[in-house]
Amino acid sequence: MDIQDQDSAAGSGGAPRNPGRRRFASAGAAASGVILTLASAPGMATECRAPSGAMSGNVSRPGAKNVMCAGRSPGYWKNWATYWPSGCYAATAGRRQATTFASVFPFGWTSLYQTGTMMQVLTCNDASLDRHNLGAHLVAAYLNVKSQKISFLTVERLKSIWHDLYTYGYYTPVAGTRWYAKDVAEYLQRTET
Repeated sequence: MDIQDQDSAAGSGGAPRNPGRRRFASAGAAASGVILTLASAPGMATECRAPSGAMSGNVSRPGAKNVMCAGRSPGYWKNWATYWPSGCYAATAGRRQATTFASVFPFGWTSLYQTGTMMQVLTCNDASLDRHNLGAHLVAAYLNVKSQKISFLTVERLKSIWHDLYTYGYYTPVAGTRWYAKDVAEYLQRTET
């Protein structure tokens, strides 16, 4: 089965979930002010841990110093391309070429992943080309790491996650646990403020 066709079912390997928060979030527009408050409260909604730490539930990390946890969303990077980190280009200008998705995350299941620029991935509204917004969240995480807005992930870890998703159809954050595309996208979304 193609990774883009896989949805993680309940029990898809224990990807972190919070059904209570989802029920609360679906309560309607009347709660939106509260939701925004929760999302902006430090440590409440934002995941500031590597995938293996997200699985353990351990919030204390002996020896951890100055963990940067200010990741931005795909929408931020789409609208503020002038703040992209050095070496990452939203558009072609002169001899400088726009950074492609495949230059960082090679291969891919869709033409968008294979030939699109990072900006095209961020602005894609076609779920058949970027299911679960996985590519958009990978681009945002990559830009967050490169701009030092988050320090608990590395470019190498992001590339490893992508490699495993593409090669095996899932990523293993800890032994015995499988995250599919949807699970990875949800994790990456929680690293954004």
